[in-house]
Amino acid sequence: MKGHLNGIPISGRSMDAFPSGHAVHMGALASAASVLSPRYKFPILAVALGLSATRIAILAHWVSDVVAGFTIGIVIERIVRRFTGYPDKNLRNVTTNGRAM
Repeated sequence: MKGHLNGIPISGRSMDAFPSGHAVHMGALASAASVLSPRYKFPILAVALGLSATRIAILAHWVSDVVAGFTIGIVIERIVRRFTGYPDKNLRNVTTNGRAM
């Protein structure tokens, strides 16, 4: 291995880390979950943020890589939302009434 940081081996090329792909996916998931009821929205958001934070904790990415990835995921989900009609009326019924109508 070539180099260590705090006992963690360095792997990959440092310039290949931007943006974090994990954070892109988690940003899109958190954005899509924003229309759900708080019962579902907050746990999904917590998991998305937690998984994104692990990328920093294991020294796979800089904070900027993760923030940029999360933001890109949100933007992509919002663009796709315009073309898919998400959230549709049935989803709104489920999230507001607690059951499908």
